[in-house]
Amino acid sequence: MRIHETRKRSLLKGLTQRIIEVAVDTLILSFFATPHTALALAVIIELLCWGSHYANERLWNRFDYGREVK
Repeated sequence: MRIHETRKRSLLKGLTQRIIEVAVDTLILSFFATPHTALALAVIIELLCWGSHYANERLWNRFDYGREVK
């Protein structure tokens, strides 16, 4: 039996993580810039990070290393 994650699951995991990170980044960046600028920077940074995270998730989905079927 082989278990793998669907693209939809990888996408949703990445999206929910990035929403949390945008909130945290905006809060931190607000100390150094206006709230509007902080939000814009946080969104740009997280879009770039999300893309790389999604690609990494999909790449790791090709390997069974560290997976166990129970």
